[in-house]
Amino acid sequence: MPLERRKLPVIGILLIVCPLFLSACQPETEERPPVAVSQITSPPATPEMPPLYCRIGRGTALFGHRWDAFSDTLFTLNRGASVNLKISRARDNEAMTIQALFDGSGQKIIFCPFLDVPQHKPIACASIYALEEDLREGIKRTFDIPAALRGGFITCAYSREKLRSLSVPPGRGQ
Repeated sequence: MPLERRKLPVIGILLIVCPLFLSACQPETEERPPVAVSQITSPPATPEMPPLYCRIGRGTALFGHRWDAFSDTLFTLNRGASVNLKISRARDNEAMTIQALFDGSGQKIIFCPFLDVPQHKPIACASIYALEEDLREGIKRTFDIPAALRGGFITCAYSREKLRSLSVPPGRGQ
């Protein structure tokens, strides 16, 4: 029995010492600087990624405490970037602001009302999903942003010539 007691500590020592030798044999790696999450999820626009042109119109927007018609708004989005959009009331100079983000993958556009709330409070936003091929041909969708815009339409395309009409065909309501 004394012999078995001796083997156990020797095996334990070998298990501790062997990894030390192995780690000394690994090649040196240079320390890499940390990468911001935004660089991974929202790559910057490059010349190969054309801007996305969009136009919103029709419907109503919330100006102060009153819903009213708004003027058509044309804007440009770059992949991985956000913009503040000024939405003007159709009958006077009053305006409201919404934020738009074209995500880095090029398939989702997020719209949020520009509200005066604490940063930790959640707000309801709206998203539009489209494939790159669809955006090359131009899309048209209904457009609603909670607490900001309702009953509107949006069209987006990689060229202005491919933007769709915001008018509603006869017999389709509105």
